[in-house]
Amino acid sequence: MAKDLSADELAAYFALRNAGDRLQRAVAHQLRAYDLTEVQFAILARLGSGADGIGMSELARSLAVTKSGLTYQAGQLAGRGLVARRASPADDRAVLLYPTPDGKALLGRVLPAHVELVRELFIDRVDPADLAIVRDALAQVARD
Repeated sequence: MAKDLSADELAAYFALRNAGDRLQRAVAHQLRAYDLTEVQFAILARLGSGADGIGMSELARSLAVTKSGLTYQAGQLAGRGLVARRASPADDRAVLLYPTPDGKALLGRVLPAHVELVRELFIDRVDPADLAIVRDALAQVARD
């Protein structure tokens, strides 16, 4: 039988949920202005401005999305000319995703506003001495 949550444990859980929900809603709202989903933004941000492609499987793992979900979102971005898919030169079964010049340009427009929002709603509200604690605690929660 599961042990009940203490008042402190329940408060910590709801604080995490409320903070995460608030940040996610604000980010989703902001990204809609650029006609991007959160996953599409994460794809573009992960690809960054680099010329090296990233494998679809690796990208799916790093973004914690299913391969089919990533394939759909990447297809949407490709349809808009923001990413390109190419076969891997090292493995013909693997597909690499690359940012296009338009994708890099869009990321360049979205990223400053995104950073400002993350700063306003998260970073600037946490004491700098606590950031490592928050990072490490959330990494433990996110670990498989």
